[in-house]
Amino acid sequence: MASLPVPETTDIIICGCGPTGAMLSTLLGRYSVSNVVLERDKIVNSDPRGIALDEDGIRQLQACGIYDKIFSDIGQCMGNFRFVGGVHHDLSTKPFMVMDYNTTEGGTGHVGFICHKQPAIEKHLRSKINNYSHSDLRLGSSVTSIREDANWVYVTYQEASGKQREIRAKFLVGADGKTGFTRKNYLEPLGISMDMVSATSYQETWVALNWKISLPTPETHPNFPLWKYGYSPQQVYDSFFPTDFRFLCNPTRPAVCGRFGMQADRLWRFEFVVLPGEDGTVMSSPEKIREVVFPYITHPGRRYNSQISQDIQYPTDCIEVLRSRPFNFSARSCNKWARERVILCGDAAHVFPPFGGQGITSGFRDAISLAWRLVIASQQPSWTNKSPDYRSLLEGWYLERKQQLDKSLGSTIENGRYLTKSNPITIFMRDWYLWGLQLVPSWKRWLEQGNRREGMVKYQWQAGKGMAFLPELGGGGNFPQVYCMSIGHAGMSNRVEFTDDVIFSSEKQGLFQIVAFLDSLSTLDATRNLLSLLGDASRGAVMGEEATFIVCNAKEQRAEETIEQGKVYRLATADEFAADSKICHGRPKPLFYDAQRIRKESGYKPFVILRPDRFVFATCENREELLKAAQCLSFLLLGKI
Repeated sequence: MASLPVPETTDIIICGCGPTGAMLSTLLGRYSVSNVVLERDKIVNSDPRGIALDEDGIRQLQACGIYDKIFSDIGQCMGNFRFVGGVHHDLSTKPFMVMDYNTTEGGTGHVGFICHKQPAIEKHLRSKINNYSHSDLRLGSSVTSIREDANWVYVTYQEASGKQREIRAKFLVGADGKTGFTRKNYLEPLGISMDMVSATSYQETWVALNWKISLPTPETHPNFPLWKYGYSPQQVYDSFFPTDFRFLCNPTRPAVCGRFGMQADRLWRFEFVVLPGEDGTVMSSPEKIREVVFPYITHPGRRYNSQISQDIQYPTDCIEVLRSRPFNFSARSCNKWARERVILCGDAAHVFPPFGGQGITSGFRDAISLAWRLVIASQQPSWTNKSPDYRSLLEGWYLERKQQLDKSLGSTIENGRYLTKSNPITIFMRDWYLWGLQLVPSWKRWLEQGNRREGMVKYQWQAGKGMAFLPELGGGGNFPQVYCMSIGHAGMSNRVEFTDDVIFSSEKQGLFQIVAFLDSLSTLDATRNLLSLLGDASRGAVMGEEATFIVCNAKEQRAEETIEQGKVYRLATADEFAADSKICHGRPKPLFYDAQRIRKESGYKPFVILRPDRFVFATCENREELLKAAQCLSFLLLGKI
């Protein structure tokens, strides 16, 4: 009997090329893991859906090599979150609380949030995919069936031409959204379900509205009343569509609004809740938008001059509606994110209410923490005939991500509680409590920190569950990112750099990286010799010759001599970062930046071994601890510690 033809084979199939799938493919391509992305649509969806990305998301875009696009094409700093109370339509009302996300105090080296254009994110990630020979994006490809055997996942899909094709891979990642084929058609019949998160029962319908605003001018709108009082077109726009993001805690109809995208784009998002008895489709109609939203862009004339008696509305012919549609918002997560060789991530695995800007960022966290595990799971180590235990790797991935998801959900719930309160007594108590709290400067600053006040994520160890760090050696925490400058190295530009960019330089080959903190340059050679043991001990998981050395002694941070081997860096200050027109372009100066945080959160240990997702595998004090951590890394290459 003739054998069946072997289908096309790759390491990883990714179903869906939204932000999560695109980031996963980019990272796998960087690690030289072959992957095929099957995307149903032929072009990037031009509809800006998600618009908020927190600092972890910015850091993960940086990991993909597109930091230079963030403030030049993708978006701008979101500024403050202003929580405004009362039943009114005045966006200039003083807020009862402000969360300040202009600052750089979250530990990533970035501002707290950007308001972005999702299509621009997808465009730049896809550009990176196309730069990697191991990544293959196939547009216009619709998955029609999935099946598995013990070693492979088989996917049948239809090309844009209508031709049916089959491809197999070691793993399939469903990043095709909350209604995608992978979960709905394949995994749900096998027992995987999207369940309400027990921490909150929030489930409501909201209308999401995107406007593109153009500027009126004295020539196009000669009768607009503010020209005679000296207002410029830009000042008119700023008055009606102010900076910062507003949570309108109106007990009769909560809403959220603010600018997004680049400043020159003049894009505006307005979201409002659909009340009981209302129909979401009807409420997103032009008639209802005029009823609900237009009062916010209609100002009493006396605001501008006591002689203006009539109301002033922003010219509606300067407003282009890009989107107006209802969405069901809830907090849900799948009971399992992986079954055998099929994995879910992004919106296919979990969905968030809109109050915390965590939707896209959570998908990015899935991708960056899954990518390196798939590198291990898809490759056969040359020094053993044992295959990596992918089940253990995926279990650890899920448990770690679930802890981080719960933290993200906590900040989302907090914002939602402020926004959706409707009981007058509860609102009264909230306002007086927050007013009193803000009388104390330190407590006010604590409130302004928003979701960053609890610090960076640190995973809690669960024995025997595949978690990939050493708790007894200080592992499990998210490693801070600060700024640095090279010292004493011939040919190096004396520019400020992010520490992630030097630690995880694309020139390096090791999957894991090590940072060595030096109190004196005189110990550099001895430290380098010590770290040379790591390559063999870890079976190549981490290589001492790729170590990043950071000099911490201020007296030696401006060495004049040339260091011939390896790159040595010093910590850079906030002023140095702000003065660098390239790296600080388009974003605020780094307020509340702490360069020493990179050492503080490492327990001042001299050595830190890092995972590719920027989490600490282990911190080490001496040779014995380094060799122990290296040996555990060699076990991790088989999927277990």
